[in-house]
Amino acid sequence: MAKDILGEAGLHFDELNKLRVLDPEVTQQTIELKEECKDFVDKIGQFQKIVGGLIELVDQLAKAAENEKMKVSG
Repeated sequence: MAKDILGEAGLHFDELNKLRVLDPEVTQQTIELKEECKDFVDKIGQFQKIVGGLIELVDQLAKAAENEKMKVSG
């Protein structure tokens, strides 16, 4: 009964019986979103490394092509 009254007031107890302002369902959704965001950031970091390697490779190929042009012209 006390939990119902507190729940109506927007207060909830967690699994450790600590008083919380957020509904446990909202808290769980927040934790899941935080984990998804961390995974997303990690994937973006991996993507940036891959793209950086690709850019370096294309630059090297462009320099090699330019060197070959110079050899043919000269």
